[in-house]
Amino acid sequence: MLICEYQIPMPVTVEEYGIGLLYMVAKSSMEDSGAASGTGVEFVKNEPYTDNEHQLPPGQFTEKVYFVRSYLPRFLAALLPESASSIVEFSWNAFPRCKTVYQCPYFGTKLSVSVDSIYLRDKTPRANALGLSKAELAQRSVISLDIASREFVALPAAAADDPTRFVSAKTNRGQLVASKWYTSHEPLMYAYKVVRLDFKKLGLQSKVEKWGQAFGFRNSFVRFNRRVLCWIDEWFGLSIEDIRAMEKRAAKVAHDKLNLTEQDAVHRQLSRVGSSASVTY
Repeated sequence: MLICEYQIPMPVTVEEYGIGLLYMVAKSSMEDSGAASGTGVEFVKNEPYTDNEHQLPPGQFTEKVYFVRSYLPRFLAALLPESASSIVEFSWNAFPRCKTVYQCPYFGTKLSVSVDSIYLRDKTPRANALGLSKAELAQRSVISLDIASREFVALPAAAADDPTRFVSAKTNRGQLVASKWYTSHEPLMYAYKVVRLDFKKLGLQSKVEKWGQAFGFRNSFVRFNRRVLCWIDEWFGLSIEDIRAMEKRAAKVAHDKLNLTEQDAVHRQLSRVGSSASVTY
């Protein structure tokens, strides 16, 4: 198993981030669905929950199916059938805590992926924000992510999408200077995300785990958090009711963009997994 903790400073308050994150996810779902052949997201469930197996407070439960064929590296795409490129996401959002579990029915218990998140009003990163055990701390790698840095992901060509050039008309935030902005910015918060990725396949385990952490999660965290900032003028001032309405629209748009009739067989297989399926952490 490969355990990585990503620590991400953001130029917003924790409360603002809660709205901005949900807005970004909904809008990204609409924009990214159907952007390339074999990609998109299907919304299966989006409902409040009370009881859960993760000891989280009541919150919002979502279940989604991601179709990611075109995002797979060539060494994997060449080996895998179409059904292996569909991923089910189960998420329990008790903001500022969140638990997300990913499953791929094709691999069954050979693949285990989970993300534990917490969002805190910190000025400097905490050593163990999510309370990992001594054994997991010994395994954990800590990766600091700066949305203004080119270290992992190139900056977007458009100024409106680039946190080093974008300036918010509503909040005057933006034009972040890499490696410096978070030393004095107000407001400031940190997103902490612990990703556990375990792939039990002889000959591929290390390669898949490293690829998944780097390209499935690390780089995605950079891109998506850049969107949270650069879309701030769109979501700033919205209520949670506004977000829930947008999520309903996003589900319909994503459904219409996806040719789901061609993926019925895959979805029937995925739906048999269910949110109660056994997951190895």
